[in-house]
Amino acid sequence: MIKTLVGGVLAAAVTAVLVQILPDLRRYLRIRSM
Repeated sequence: MIKTLVGGVLAAAVTAVLVQILPDLRRYLRIRSM
């Protein structure tokens, strides 16, 4: 049970980080492709 709890927390953390990083990543890629 503890393992699934840790997995859920990790998934939530990764998702939050991705949501924050994605816009910057897209902007960075767009700038590089110019």
